[in-house]
Amino acid sequence: MNNRKSTSDPLRKLWAVGLLVGLLLTQACSSGGSTGPDEPNKPDPVQLPDNPAVAADGVMETATWNLEWYGDGVAGNGPSDEALQTRNILITLDSLRADLYAFEEVYSTDSLQNIVSHMSGYRGFAADDYMQYNQRTAFVYNTAVIDSMEVGAITEMQDSYDWAGRYPFYFKFDYKVNGQSMPFVAVVIHAKAFDDRSAYERRKAAADSLHKYLARAYPDANLLLMGDFNDDMDESIYTQAPDSPYQVFVADSTDYDILTLPLSEQGMNSTVNYSDMIDHIIISDELKPYYKPGSIEVFKNVENFITDYGTTTSDHYPVWAKFNLSGN
Repeated sequence: MNNRKSTSDPLRKLWAVGLLVGLLLTQACSSGGSTGPDEPNKPDPVQLPDNPAVAADGVMETATWNLEWYGDGVAGNGPSDEALQTRNILITLDSLRADLYAFEEVYSTDSLQNIVSHMSGYRGFAADDYMQYNQRTAFVYNTAVIDSMEVGAITEMQDSYDWAGRYPFYFKFDYKVNGQSMPFVAVVIHAKAFDDRSAYERRKAAADSLHKYLARAYPDANLLLMGDFNDDMDESIYTQAPDSPYQVFVADSTDYDILTLPLSEQGMNSTVNYSDMIDHIIISDELKPYYKPGSIEVFKNVENFITDYGTTTSDHYPVWAKFNLSGN
């Protein structure tokens, strides 16, 4: 037994030394050392582009876009990589190069500034003081052509419950063209979601009250009504409803033109996952002479240059329209 012990001790020592070396090598790799051949490389940090300024050209481009919980930061609310979402938003905005953006589902003013800080010559407002939830509406505008006059919530004649706590948000501004200023009123909405009867009735009540308010407050204004209406115009997503909840605007063709109605009638969709057109742009009759025919568009081209757009950026597409204000 003594002979066996004396011959096995050196082997045990060699085995222990080998084990210690292996553990040290493993610890070095796991604590930030160079990656082994089977370990994936860490992704490079997302680089946020800086969008160049947009020059005045006499054509006012307007766009509405739901940014899907942008800035919220809660797991399951929108894209998981906010830096990548920001990058993709900026790339999309640079492709649109609009003068006026109406956004929905922005978490806060700080979230909005995270976008605007990379947009040369732009400013913006989020409806921080007018929302009960963290899905705020917002405006961003090109200072080369737009002078801000006033922003605020439309609460008069409106019911917070009907609007799901998201009151319509207005923006009064002057558009500078040919050395003169043309006054506008833009209103962005984010209506109650879902396709059940209760949600439909709340959207209808909200639409009726807003229609009455606009007729009284802005009877002759150059008015833009934009946003996530959460319903279609030719028929409702609530299949048992006889009409769209926005029928009051559809029927009032004397005072309003629903630019997106033809898209609804053509079966277009404005979201990634559903077949309905629920993001819309409505204009007052005063703006009809300036609208560039055929310019209303769901900007689905974004999928051609953003990989996995629906999971990395938004579940809505931008919807935009153009207005020739220069007379040329």
